[in-house]
Amino acid sequence: MDDINVIAISSVRPEKSTAAAVTLHRHLVNRRGIRLQILPAEHHEIVHGPFYSKIIPRLMRTPARRWAGDVDYLMHTTLPLEKHLAAPPARARTVVLTLAYGSGCWVAQRYAKRHGLPLVVRFDDWWPDIAWVHTLLRKQLERRFLELYRSADLSLGISEGMLNALGPHRNARVILPIPDAEPIRSSNCNGAAREFRVGYTGNMFDYSDMLAELAQLAVKQTDIRIEFRGRPRWPQALMHEMRDRHLLHNFEPGSGFDHWLGSFDAYLVVMFFDAAQRRRTETCFATKLVDYSRASRPVVIWAPESSAVVQWARKSEAALCVTDPDARMLLAALADLKRDRALQQELGARMRRAYETEFSPVGLQQQFMEALNSVI
Repeated sequence: MDDINVIAISSVRPEKSTAAAVTLHRHLVNRRGIRLQILPAEHHEIVHGPFYSKIIPRLMRTPARRWAGDVDYLMHTTLPLEKHLAAPPARARTVVLTLAYGSGCWVAQRYAKRHGLPLVVRFDDWWPDIAWVHTLLRKQLERRFLELYRSADLSLGISEGMLNALGPHRNARVILPIPDAEPIRSSNCNGAAREFRVGYTGNMFDYSDMLAELAQLAVKQTDIRIEFRGRPRWPQALMHEMRDRHLLHNFEPGSGFDHWLGSFDAYLVVMFFDAAQRRRTETCFATKLVDYSRASRPVVIWAPESSAVVQWARKSEAALCVTDPDARMLLAALADLKRDRALQQELGARMRRAYETEFSPVGLQQQFMEALNSVI
């Protein structure tokens, strides 16, 4: 069968950066059966030169970001930016793919319609609850978000919770985040009497408050050591203390990161307990959970009962869940896990089975290719 030509037009591009970008990268880049073309999706990338095409990205990093977000949304939904993009190649088996995040998805939607191409949209986050826009526009954004879902020829949800929230669709499928194909190799050479080492890597910005409380309590523990890798919004005093103790690290991919990731006895996944974030936790599935499964070691989920990751863990019995927002309860559960070697081995084995079955990178890529073929 000939290759599928995928034209990616998205605010999040296939690259090794954020979780969503990594997922796209693993599905699309250097993949057999896929010929990838990336087109610009943002106004300042498409329209060069004028001052106003550069001022919005700068304002998005200031206290005026909500006003900038309003303008950015309106520009991408009203201006015919798709007219400035290169026409698709004259090849059969071509689709337009975007992530429903940021403003690039609106450009992709109109580009696909303009050129009569199937539109494939991946839904990893509930974007209307994340976007920096004012309340009036947020309601309009949510209507457009749901319309984007319904109008897509193929909608790919990150979880069952996502598709349930989005509603009926003629061709919607769940495809979980795809992990790296390489297992995590153990690099832990400490003795049996050592402290129990727990690793957290991923989004530290949004979860700064939760993780700060946990970090402040964890540093007082003598038998539990939690290390973080990322960029949190923590008080400077806490940042300095954690770095001095080698408990907070910058994110640096490569062999050093792989060695660090392989040094832990268990891994931590967190989701919001804030009621205002409930829809995000019920629809999002943590990419780090599937990545941690490569290590065949216990995963501890600190999240509300209704979250998609806890719901998955309840069914699979493959992870330890702490559904109390009190960080002391999490530390107590980690201390219990440290003492229970049988439970560690059982959870590790179940995560390994998850990696070989529902998290299998080969299986998930096959699901992705079958989904694309459904709209060719």
